[in-house]
This record gives sequence, structure tokens and C-alpha cells, in this order.
Amino acid sequence: MEYTVNQQNIQKYAERLTNDLCRQFFINKAFISGPEILNFNTENQLNLLIIKNIFLNWQKEALKLKSPFFDYEDDGVKHELKVFMNTLSNHIKVYRYDFEPIVKRSISDFILLAAAPQDFFTKEIEALASPKISVILLKDFAKYIKINRFVTDQVIREIEASGYTETFGGETIRFILKAINENPDKIESATVALNGLFEQLPADVVEFVAVPKPLVVRPTFLDEPKIEIQKEPIAEPLPKAQILEPVISDELESNEIIEEELIQSDSKEDFSPEMVESQALEQDLEPIAELENLQEMPFNEVEEPAFQKVEPIIKAIKPKVSKSEAFDLSKETINLNDTLRLSEERSNLAQTLQTKTLSAPFKTLVPMHYRFTFINALFGGNQQSWAEAVEKIDNTENYEEAVAMLKRDFAAKYNWEQEEDNAAILFNYVERKF
Repeated sequence: MEYTVNQQNIQKYAERLTNDLCRQFFINKAFISGPEILNFNTENQLNLLIIKNIFLNWQKEALKLKSPFFDYEDDGVKHELKVFMNTLSNHIKVYRYDFEPIVKRSISDFILLAAAPQDFFTKEIEALASPKISVILLKDFAKYIKINRFVTDQVIREIEASGYTETFGGETIRFILKAINENPDKIESATVALNGLFEQLPADVVEFVAVPKPLVVRPTFLDEPKIEIQKEPIAEPLPKAQILEPVISDELESNEIIEEELIQSDSKEDFSPEMVESQALEQDLEPIAELENLQEMPFNEVEEPAFQKVEPIIKAIKPKVSKSEAFDLSKETINLNDTLRLSEERSNLAQTLQTKTLSAPFKTLVPMHYRFTFINALFGGNQQSWAEAVEKIDNTENYEEAVAMLKRDFAAKYNWEQEEDNAAILFNYVERKF
């Protein structure tokens, strides 16, 4: 099962509850004894974890007593050392100053044991390994575990079945992961296990452990190939003589028809723009490109009255033309200076857009929902690490430098190999920055 642990919230909660519990207990006392620790809190698991943290630390300190000048493997020495340790265990005396850090750590352990057992057992084994862990030490450790006890029991059985009395820390962690993955139905409910603790200081499990991690759907634009826009070749304009010759012939014929109909009208009231337009449409007038060519004809080739009567028709039926048609219709000569000026304006515009993108902070290019996804999935829920990464991206010169920085400073730290899709999305937004 995947989950995200919020260590910051766990530490804050453990510190608040520790202050409340110790303030109540040490009202009239300066220290706490062993029997009092076993009844320190109503949650027995918390009391056992406090004892565990005291004894395991004590065993580590006892190892420091060994010296290369003496034989600590002698049976007599072992016996006397065991008697000494047992005598000390019956005389526990911890002052408040030393007791509060142990309580705080034990509360954090309690929350992890119930809500994130994989993290708890892995952390404990890493602390015990030096570099090997004996089965005897694991059995002593198991005495303090009540919640999710099946994990330690299965690990001990695995090691004993292999015929060894001790094992390396990495191998022990492998046994822990195997026990958890093979027995998901045996994992106790975190809400039920922590209910007694939350009655003393209200909280919710989701404040400490989020299950599952947020899923991210890979955007389709990451898999789509970039479309290359092919420019249409611009046809070379024909010589003016070849264009005007057929147009003049067609337009003169159309003009003569319109003029003849207009002359046959008896009165001025019979003529109207609507009537002329209707008549022109019925005669299937040529496209506007040909009519506009008519305007360039010399007046000595077309009678002036006929041209003046056709002009309203041109304005009334003139359609919208496409860019290619507009190019063909344009008769103005574009000189070299105009071409250079247009090219320079386009270059300045592209440069301005690129400058604005580079100058914009990287976080403004990332949508809000992806920011939360990146923080949780790629930066372990640590907003400070995300802010640091954003600042470094803004300070890099190019895309390759930014990606190299992210892989070097954050990928290994937060195990981005398990988040390939989210990492790919982040790199895509970094590419847009440059």
C-alpha cells in the first residue's frame, strides 16, 4: 500500500500531547519510576513503546562498556553482567527533563506503528542494525509491540527457518516488507488503534498519513508528436497581359447586357439598387476578382455611364475574400524596404514573446492542481523543497541545465523512479519555461 507520511504534523502533535501528559504527571513529582511508566497512560501500547525506547537505548550504551582488554565472552563475565543489568532494570529513575523527549518519540512511534507500519518497522530495524541483528534482540523488541504484532512474529520465523541466529539489516527489512505485502488483511485499522490517543488530544489519521497517494493521469500532449506546419507554396503571378485579356472580354459582355436592360427602362422610378442587383445575379456575374479588374481598365475601352452603373453592384455583392485571394487581387508592388520592415516586426514580436516567457516565474507556468501533485508525489509533501526547486529553475540558463539540476538535487532524494509520469510532466513544463 502506498501512502504519504506527514512527519511535520506527527511531530507537532507528539509535542503538544507530551506537554499535556507530562504537565499532569509531574505536578508534584520530579522523576518517574519503572512501575509508574507501565501505568503512565491509558494506552498500554504507548507505555510499552516508552519502555522500549529506554531499554534499547540502554542496551546500546551497555555495548560501549566492552573493552578490547577484557574477555566479555567468558561465562562468568556474561552471568555477572546479566545480573547487573537485571538489577538496574528494577531501579528505573527518569527525571522530567530526560523523560519528555522519550515520550515525544514514543507518541510518534505509536502513530507510525498504527498508520504506517512499513515506515515504523523499517526505521526501527535501521536503528538496531550494527550491521547485523540477532534473533534474540528481535524477540526482545517484539515484546513491546502489540499493534501489528504479526510482522515481527513472521520475521523471526523467517530468520529461524533459514537456520541463522542473526541477519543483516537489509535482509530483515526484506522480510518485513514481505510480511506486510502478504498479509494486508492482518493490518489493523489505524483509526481504531489510535482512537484512545485521539480522545486525549483530538486529531485525524489523514492529518498524518494520506492513503493513497494522489493519482495523476498522463496528459495526452506528452505522447502526441509535434505537428510540423507546412507552408503552402505561393504561386507566381501571371503577367498582367494574360490576366486582363479574358477578363476584359467577359466583363464587356456582362456590361453590355446590364447597360442594355437599364436603357430599356421607361422611367427613373423603375430603377432601384435592389432591381439591378437581382438582375445582375440572374445573369451569373463573374466573381469579384474579375469585377475589380474592370476598375483598372481604361475608360476608352468601357463606356463611362455603364461603368458608373455597375459600380453599386460591385459594392453590394462584394464577398469576403481569403488571404490567398487577397494576395492575388493585390496590385501594389511591395518593395524591398517594406519586406525588411515586416520581417523585422515579426522578429521583434517573437523575441518579445520569448523574453516574456523566460522572465516569468516558473511557478506561474504550472497550473495549481499540478503544483499540489508535484509537491505530494515528487517532493514528499515538502513545500520548502518545491519552492527551492522553483527558485533554482528560474536561475538556470536553459532546459538541459534545469533538468540536470532536478535530477541531481531532488530525483534520488525523493525516488522519482517510482513517479516517472509525474516527473515527465514536470520536465514538460520546464521545457515550456525555456
